Amino acid sequence: MDFLRIIRSLEELLYEVMGWLVFYPRTLWRIVVDPVSMMRYSDREQADAPEEQYADTLSPPLFLMLTILVAHGFALSMGAKLPEARTAIARMLLGSEQNLLILRSILFSIFALVAATTLIKRRHSALDRTTLRLPFFAQCYLTAPFALAVSVSATLAGTPTPGVRLAGTILTLAGVVWYVWVETRWFRLELDLGSGRAFALASWSFLKAGVYAVALSTVLLVLG
Repeated sequence: MDFLRIIRSLEELLYEVMGWLVFYPRTLWRIVVDPVSMMRYSDREQADAPEEQYADTLSPPLFLMLTILVAHGFALSMGAKLPEARTAIARMLLGSEQNLLILRSILFSIFALVAATTLIKRRHSALDRTTLRLPFFAQCYLTAPFALAVSVSATLAGTPTPGVRLAGTILTLAGVVWYVWVETRWFRLELDLGSGRAFALASWSFLKAGVYAVALSTVLLVLG
């Protein structure tokens, strides 16, 4: 019986992984082309039964983590080297591929978390696990392409070819502009704000998240 259970588990694992090959590019394309609609889609899916959610896409947190994995694979293919570990915590985090991927997922998730909590506060709603779930999941969809652009551009910036480094810089700027643009649309629609106020709120949320992510990575990798 245990052997059969293992076989069935492997069947499910294989099916799930093969499904990622189909639904990952499909989800990425839909987010890039119409990000706000995908964020609305995420909100609607949360009302379904757990086994019926995200049937034709990937769930937002999983999609974000797979995006970090894709970016990491690209970095390895380009021969990128990990930063030097100066502390015990840094050696623990950078010494394991799994730990490194978890760290990067957490750092980019900060952007989703800050935007989601900003929305809840602006609505003057209670902040709890229930109210946070919908905006956080929607923001994970938005954060993934931004994370991919920043991660790939960081890899390109480490190459010796000036043209490739320039391409990395352009990709970073494109990722930031796209992210703030979509956040502006999202805040404008969700909070019924004018374009100027929505842009200011989106920019402030982005800057706060960036500071938090840099501070956390500094504490863990340099001062920890």
